[in-house]
Amino acid sequence: MNLTTLTSDYRNYDHYIREGWLSQPKESAKRLAELMLNHHPRPAGKALDIGCATGELMAYLGARFPELSFTGADVFDELLETGRRLLPSAEFVNASVLELPASFKNRFDVVTAIGVMSIFDEDQLTLFWKNLLDSTKVGGWLAVLSPLNEYGIDAIIRHRKRRDGQLLPWESGWNVFSIETIREVLRSLGQHEVTFDRFVFEPVLLPKPDPIRTWTLPTRDHPHQLTNGLKLLVDHYFITLQKQ
Repeated sequence: MNLTTLTSDYRNYDHYIREGWLSQPKESAKRLAELMLNHHPRPAGKALDIGCATGELMAYLGARFPELSFTGADVFDELLETGRRLLPSAEFVNASVLELPASFKNRFDVVTAIGVMSIFDEDQLTLFWKNLLDSTKVGGWLAVLSPLNEYGIDAIIRHRKRRDGQLLPWESGWNVFSIETIREVLRSLGQHEVTFDRFVFEPVLLPKPDPIRTWTLPTRDHPHQLTNGLKLLVDHYFITLQKQ
């Protein structure tokens, strides 16, 4: 398999370097920390963050849980180089979740993948989950945050943007799988106990110059519904499990 196959057609990452780390942790990071504490009162051991970007999430979790040591994996060298400079205590590895190093096998007590699953298409979904599970120790804890559909519908999304009047290449990044599909994939991999925890976003987010990034708008059901320039109403879920 070539690198294009392993990484999907995802290019929307330059803002991680341009804007740097946030002054306050993301709401998703805080909720993830709560879920970790619900699983274990003192998270410890080795942690892997897939799609780590510049290491912002690992830095936050490391401050909350000093008994965790972190490895981050991403496929973009610019992000990894920035991460090594900002968070020298962590290990940064250039690797796709679809082809992780053999040294990751059964190595980690905690594995996270935040905002990564929606990049991949249906034919990559089982391998995505298999490799996450293979990296997790038996009894270890795994958390994935992704948009999901509760109506049994899977949507494969492609988009392309215009920048300064120029048409850019097609990209992936906003696929929305159904809860049923994810449950079926995990059952096929021997994981029958999985929790889907809807992440309800509370703050107000304003639109960014890049229209693919999310913002909030009021709807009948939620005052801060996430949306973006694709005109999707986005509902994120934390998918968590203890590896059996």
